[in-house]
Amino acid sequence: MRPRIKLIYVLAIAFVIVAGGIMAINRLNGDIAVLEAKVVENRLEKAAVGAEGSEIQTELNMKDTDSYIRSKARTIYHYLMQGEILFVVENPEALYEDGEAPQEPVPEDTEG
Repeated sequence: MRPRIKLIYVLAIAFVIVAGGIMAINRLNGDIAVLEAKVVENRLEKAAVGAEGSEIQTELNMKDTDSYIRSKARTIYHYLMQGEILFVVENPEALYEDGEAPQEPVPEDTEG
């Protein structure tokens, strides 16, 4: 005769298997949610990098123009065209009531 397994042991083993499976499924669902959030974040970052890349490409294309180079030479290095006079303001804050000079836009130079 073979030995009989008590019903309580079978139920305990079944409970352990089911509980372990439920715990594993819950942990996997949590991991899936985290990974889905990372996918969304990465897609947004990829879109931002793509936009930044196109802005950089536009800026690079602009830097190849003579007017941009002339503008930078005038503003950064104070180069002048023949017949021009350079005026340097030592204290630009004194020109404004609030004491703060506005930000200077990069001047667009015309040909000539």
